[in-house]
Amino acid sequence: MQHRRLFWLLYPSQLLITLAVLLAFTWIGISAIHTFQVNEKANDLEERAHLVAGSIYQYLVSDDRAGLELFTRVAGQRSGTRLTVIALDGKVLADSEEDPARMENHQDRPEVIAAQAGKILPTLRFSQTLQQKLMYVAIALQHDGHTKGILRMAVPLAGIDQELAVVYRKMIWGCLLVLLAAALVAWFVARRISRPLEQMKLGVERLAMGDFGMRIRVEGAEEMASLARALNEMSAQLDSRIQTIVGQHSQLKAVFASMVEGVITVDIEERIMDVNQSGAKLLNIDPEKVRGKSILLAVRNTHLQNFVKNALACSTPLEGEFSSRLGADGQEKYFYAHGARLHNAQGQTTGALIVINDVTKLRRLESIRRDFVANVSHELKTPITSIEGFSETLLDGALDEPEDARRFVEIINKQASRLHAIVEDLLALSRVEQGAKQEEIALHKLPVLDVLQSAIQSCNPKASAEEVAVSLVCEQGIVAEINPALLEQAAINLLDNAIKYSGKGSVIRVVAEKQPGEVLIRVCDNGVGIAKQDVERIFERFYRVDKARSAKMGGTGLGLSIVKHIAAAHHGHVSVESSPGKGSTFTLHLPMKD
Repeated sequence: MQHRRLFWLLYPSQLLITLAVLLAFTWIGISAIHTFQVNEKANDLEERAHLVAGSIYQYLVSDDRAGLELFTRVAGQRSGTRLTVIALDGKVLADSEEDPARMENHQDRPEVIAAQAGKILPTLRFSQTLQQKLMYVAIALQHDGHTKGILRMAVPLAGIDQELAVVYRKMIWGCLLVLLAAALVAWFVARRISRPLEQMKLGVERLAMGDFGMRIRVEGAEEMASLARALNEMSAQLDSRIQTIVGQHSQLKAVFASMVEGVITVDIEERIMDVNQSGAKLLNIDPEKVRGKSILLAVRNTHLQNFVKNALACSTPLEGEFSSRLGADGQEKYFYAHGARLHNAQGQTTGALIVINDVTKLRRLESIRRDFVANVSHELKTPITSIEGFSETLLDGALDEPEDARRFVEIINKQASRLHAIVEDLLALSRVEQGAKQEEIALHKLPVLDVLQSAIQSCNPKASAEEVAVSLVCEQGIVAEINPALLEQAAINLLDNAIKYSGKGSVIRVVAEKQPGEVLIRVCDNGVGIAKQDVERIFERFYRVDKARSAKMGGTGLGLSIVKHIAAAHHGHVSVESSPGKGSTFTLHLPMKD
């Protein structure tokens, strides 16, 4: 439905009201003037009739018809009035403008009837005799109660109409002028009323478009001014509240986007309303593509689907764990989920909020801790059991047999040395970890050649015993931010492993080279190599690829773990490339500052 502007509702209505009032007053005025003129003319005719009534009465008494007709004509000409003398039976006795003999009986004329009854009734009527509209006034001709006839006076209305026409023209021009002035006033009033409202309309439209800084000019009547002030106050309050809401929304959005935990919101139909980047990454989904879709279609994990359904159904917060292979790498991950229902202002459930934490690392750390405790217990238990067993054997009488006693003591010494080595490696590992966490390990920009030469010298006796050659390729100018003692320990551990798992006659190559942003130290061997499934775990504490061979060679299972933590203490890392039967290459990555 199309609505008209307020101006075009006010202005025409005011004009119509003004026109209607003018027409009404004009009609009343014209009617009043016409009536006044008619009454005045009627009174004038009555007075004229009374002036000549005595003379005409005498002619009737004397029955002087000729004199009566002459008097009537002369009086009519002098007064500009038509005089008609009528007998009581309606017969015309004399007329100032027409031959009485040719005139019809006037007994039925209203003014004649009224005069016979002693009344005066002005009558307006078209005269068939004169062919024009006349005003008639008749009086009774009587004396001392004796009525002799009727005297009727008549004048044409053309004069009255001419006089009234002049008055009417003046009134019409006056009405037109008044109507014009009223139109101007109405236009001004309508504009004065509608203009503030139009400005308010434009202001409200700007408010609807978000321009809360605009202000409406306060003008016009008190009601309009009050409305403008109220709109300005509303605009200011809206601006303040919208700014607060926008700020809070930005903060919530920033918190939502920066949360490490995955957050998913669903409606009561289990459709995804929103998901943050962490949640999308955890579940390997695209936030834009899954928004508005059912959780059943967006996430192919029955555990999560059931958790969402239970969170919507449960009135209290819900917690649970589930595993999934939804990640891009396809590896199994473990998640801890917390779900709670969402409610609107009326307390009705509108959906649910699901917070997902990736606890894969925590579960792996727990597994590593359990393995570490089990491995430490096993590694310590083996030499302790041997020491305890052979000690009991000696106490039970083996001391009396020198050969057996010596062999048993050598075994006890060997196991004690192994126990000492385990404890020393554990303490070294602990010191490296603690120093790296507290940033107590001092790093200096030094050449790596001296450190590598010292490590090779430390391992030469063992290499010679195993008939393994060690070569070094390192330029004198290669420097890095290092702790010499720790880097030497890492190199010794890598060389010790390479010597253990390389056959006789093998060559171990130690290569140091400079790359953009880092220094690489490689230890390459041609030994037995490492299987792919074991590569990821070889840096764990006490992890052995071949437990039987490691135990035979006397390793503690902590050497590579120490290397890993020494690399981390240098703000770098260690990597490995290996193939079974072809050997392994361990690489220390040391960052180099410009």
